[in-house]
This record gives sequence, structure tokens and C-alpha cells, in this order.
Amino acid sequence: MKYLNILSMSLLLGACGEGQIEEFAFRKAMELTLVDLCGDEDKECIAAVESQTGVCMKKSNWRKYVASEDDQAELNRFTTEFYSCIVDKDGNSYFVHDEE
Repeated sequence: MKYLNILSMSLLLGACGEGQIEEFAFRKAMELTLVDLCGDEDKECIAAVESQTGVCMKKSNWRKYVASEDDQAELNRFTTEFYSCIVDKDGNSYFVHDEE
């Protein structure tokens, strides 16, 4: 249901360019995933996710990941950089990505 809402919102943004819609959908998908990982009770984590996701996507070069998402090394690079970018007020990462 969450992803259906994202798709609906993306379609409503028809005036936006394709790249903007792609970025919006990717950001919202990442936010939903991370908010689920935060849990309902961790309001500081949720606030960090909501405020930092866009910046962290850019820092971790999300477009490079999307362009080569079948590449396991690229997946590991992106997730490691992205997850470690979401931090608390002391600069400690909320998430750790374990490479498989």
C-alpha cells in the first residue's frame, strides 16, 4: 500500500521532469524502508531519516547505483555510504549495512 501511494503521488507530479519523479519515488521508498527500521517509538531516528535522506542520496551517488543496480559491488558501495550517512545529533549512524 505504501508503494502504491508513492506511485500515485508520482503520477500527480506530472508537471515535474522524469528525473525529478524518479528521485522523489526513490527518496520516498528509502524513507519508508528506513522509518520501518527505526520503529514506531524512535522519533529522533524517524526525524533524522525524514530530514537527511535527500542529502544522503546525493552524497552516496544514488543515480550511479540505479544505473548499475545489478552490480553487487555497486549495491554494497551505495548501501554502505547511504546507511552510514543517516546520523543522530552526535554524528553516530543510525544504520549499519552488513555486506553479504
